[in-house]
Amino acid sequence: MSELRQLKVLVSAFAFSPIQGSEYATGWDYVRAIASRHKVWVIARSNQRTETEQYLLLHPDALRNVTIHYVPLEDRSFNIPFRQIIYSLRYKYWQWRAFRLACALDADIDFDLVHLVNLTSFREPGYLWKLKKPFVWGPIGGLQFIPMRLLKALPLRTQLFCVFKNLSTIYAMYVSSGPRRAAAAAQAILAGSSNVADKVHKLWSRDSTVLCEVSAPDLNSRLPIRRKAEEPLRIIWCGDCNPLKALNMVLLALEQLKWSPVEWRLIVVGDGPLQESWKALAARLCLSDFCSFLDRVSRAEVYSVMASGHCFVQPSLYDATSTVVAEALAHGLPVICLDHFGFKDAVSAECGIKIPPNTLDQVVRDFAKAIERLWRDEDSRYAMAIAAQKASTRLTSKYKEGVINEVYCRVLVSQGSTGH
Repeated sequence: MSELRQLKVLVSAFAFSPIQGSEYATGWDYVRAIASRHKVWVIARSNQRTETEQYLLLHPDALRNVTIHYVPLEDRSFNIPFRQIIYSLRYKYWQWRAFRLACALDADIDFDLVHLVNLTSFREPGYLWKLKKPFVWGPIGGLQFIPMRLLKALPLRTQLFCVFKNLSTIYAMYVSSGPRRAAAAAQAILAGSSNVADKVHKLWSRDSTVLCEVSAPDLNSRLPIRRKAEEPLRIIWCGDCNPLKALNMVLLALEQLKWSPVEWRLIVVGDGPLQESWKALAARLCLSDFCSFLDRVSRAEVYSVMASGHCFVQPSLYDATSTVVAEALAHGLPVICLDHFGFKDAVSAECGIKIPPNTLDQVVRDFAKAIERLWRDEDSRYAMAIAAQKASTRLTSKYKEGVINEVYCRVLVSQGSTGH
């Protein structure tokens, strides 16, 4: 394969921030990976402009070869039913404005390649694919269904939302023309997980490259901590306290261990609409003395909590692959999670315990058994901790650099324009 010259790459990153997680971290980390070898022009929304510029003033070397253009987005929230429809319409409008800016920039710069990084949901692929330039789409996600067998774990209102969400996913997959046209126009598609890659092939007869949407942090090399015999197992959960994160399933599992010899402590990091409800559930289950609920804290404080932990629990019912799982693996925390979505790829049997998402009672039992297993066998848990750190290297920005460059090279070879 020819050596790839430095390219002029236009990136659309609707969510883009150096200090926030989730989609924002995805936008930032992918741009950083691309810019390690190429010149990048980013189109981002204006909401995070101040925090990004302040960060770059303090860390001028954080982004090399990058020029950022901001497209305004009115920062309004709507606390009304089906507000996601309104948000989707605003996002489509933002993508249209981003496309118009892209056309103007391309007339001046003449990009070699354009890349839509996020939002990662496949539902709204924007319009960059219309630019008549080699188009890379992804990492994409959202090609999954909330497991209906576990709806009992959710409040009634959220159950109704899940039914609507799954129906809308079916519509987006099989009826909506936008994703189909973007997939046909793309010279390369990045799939956030192997499940997504399978769906991309089934729906659009396209091959894709699996590359996780989240990144593990760049940490100084250190060995995970060992748990002393007299210490309880410190269990970490981190995220937004919303129904689909399903921390209540872990609390129910811990209740099953009340009369066992297992000694544990649960540290919950994050806030959100269900924080008080989960605190109340812990009290009803007589677990409060063993649970610590922290509010939303800085990323540095999250890392400090993780560094002191022995394992991480991720019972999420919808995340593709959450950033906190990548961070937990990097800190050497074995991960207990459901065996679905991107977790299937990120967490192996060597570095965690994956639980089939069949029924609520079975999931609760299996979480309890997994926690007991890690408590009983410290040597096995520690081997998982070492393997977790190793697994996290495939989620780093450095790993993404190589994969993205290979994808770009294939795209340009197919266009006959790699150069030296």
